[in-house]
Amino acid sequence: MFVLAVLPAAALTGCGSDDEGGSSSAAVLLPADVTQTVEFTATEYAFGADASTTIEAGEVVRFRLTNVGELDHEMRVLDDTGRLIDQIPRLAPGATGEVLLRFDKAGQYQLICDIDDHLTLGQRAIFSVND
Repeated sequence: MFVLAVLPAAALTGCGSDDEGGSSSAAVLLPADVTQTVEFTATEYAFGADASTTIEAGEVVRFRLTNVGELDHEMRVLDDTGRLIDQIPRLAPGATGEVLLRFDKAGQYQLICDIDDHLTLGQRAIFSVND
């Protein structure tokens, strides 16, 4: 199950790729590969999403972020070591962006907004990917 808890952390899980057994494939991901889309919102200073979403290892997931706040926001996806997997670049208020990610490895991951002091102010979510 996808669990998104917006405390200073929300629940979802994703994967990246590296030579150390990271979780995202280096192959180009196409919209046809997507098994589901997870919708996020960004506000001052939090991420929101449907807490009932389930992400399973091996899936390709489209993360779509809509900035419903009054400031610019971004969404960086980090693995369990804090390494950047991918990101949705800075979005102006009202804008939407997306990124496709392959989740090959179960585990716990983070979403952060690293613009100015947003991360310090709590704009972080933790999510998990199931086996």
